[in-house]
Parts: sequence; C-alpha cells; structure tokens
Amino acid sequence: MKRFMKGLGIFLALIGVGIVSAFAVVALLLRQEEVRVPDLTGQDIVSVIETVAQQGLQLKVDRREPNPVLPRDSVISQSPSPGSGIKKGRQIHVVISQGPSELLAPKLVGENFRKADILVRQAGFITGDISRVFSENVDRGIVIAQYPQYGSSLEKGGTITMLVSSGKKPDLLVMPKLTGKKAEEALRIVDRMELQHRVITRARTDKSPGTERTVISQKPGAGYPVSADATVDIVVSK
Repeated sequence: MKRFMKGLGIFLALIGVGIVSAFAVVALLLRQEEVRVPDLTGQDIVSVIETVAQQGLQLKVDRREPNPVLPRDSVISQSPSPGSGIKKGRQIHVVISQGPSELLAPKLVGENFRKADILVRQAGFITGDISRVFSENVDRGIVIAQYPQYGSSLEKGGTITMLVSSGKKPDLLVMPKLTGKKAEEALRIVDRMELQHRVITRARTDKSPGTERTVISQKPGAGYPVSADATVDIVVSK
C-alpha cells in the first residue's frame, strides 16, 4: 500500500511539473509573439508595407484624405499608436494622404471683373464680397487683389473675394438748378455735364397752362457737389 501511495505521489508531482512547464512555455511564446508598433507617420506607403511585413503585422488602409503638408501616399495617422505592444499577425490601421487639394484658386488679378467672375465659377468656387476702390494706375473694372491668392488650395464651393478698381477718382462738379426748366432743356444741361440721368414723371398739381413737362424737383439738389459718374434724378410733371 505504501509503495502504491508513493508511486501515486510521484505521478502527481510529475503531472504538476508538466502543467507548470506547459504554462511557462505558453507564456514565453505569447511574449515572443508581441512586437512594438513602429512609427509609420510621414512614410510613403511602399516603405510602410515593407516595415509592417518585417514586424509580422498586417496593414489596413482605412481611408484616404487630402493633406496640405504630406505628399500623396504618405501616412497621416495610424492606430495603434507607435510604441504600443501588439501581437504578430494583427492589423495596423492607417490613413493615407491624397496630397494637397487639387482645387487651386485661379489667377484673377489683372482680369476684368466680369471675366474674373466667370473664371471663379468655372473653377468650382463662389464669388464672395466685392470691394471697389479708386485707383490712379488700374483701369476701371480690373481686379486689383483677390483672397485667397492665386494658387492657394481651396475646397470646392469655397468663396473668393475680390478688390476691383473704380478707375481714377472723378472730379467734383457743382449741380446746377434744373427745377422750373422744361424737361428738354434740363436734359441738355445734364448731357453737357456728361452725367447720367433718370427721368421720373408725376402728375402735376398745378393745372396752369405751360406747366406740363416741367422739372418739379431734382436730386442732387442745386449747388450740391457731384462726381463725374453720378446719376441725376429729374422729376418731370405730366
């Protein structure tokens, strides 16, 4: 009986040693299968594939997106992060650069505003605020400046603003008195001054003979300074 018990004890001890050894081997193997995630950001896709394969890992491209800094086919970001522990055979997820946006602001400076407006829409953008300023050097209607500048990256549907020349600052004239004059005479005066005009007719309250087609009021009023490109409103009785 003692011999049997002794043999059983030895058998159980051997089993215990075997189990402990098995766990130790498994733990060792698991530790050996874990590697450190390499830093892939900024590297081109060819180098990345080679690096990942050398580590016994797999590569998964989640998506591609524009990037103003990194060239096309470079890694923008990765998961897991560099330095993390990961088992061999697992995947590293990356986002790949498409390079700078292919949409660039067109050259508008020096173009006539109407042509510039067409160029903006043809390029897939929207014409934004238009500011105008007098210029001694740039002809009227010519684009002086733009924002964003020519060649800048811009998303499709983005807005481009422009500064447009109003030409040389016109000389000021003094508005003559037109009220009380016949419409035809008032128009001749305005035409000689090379001013634009707009005629507005109203029913006359004075029914006296000869008051028809007479200037009732004007804007700007007599004596007011007006620029050479101003428009004069002439109200005429009917």
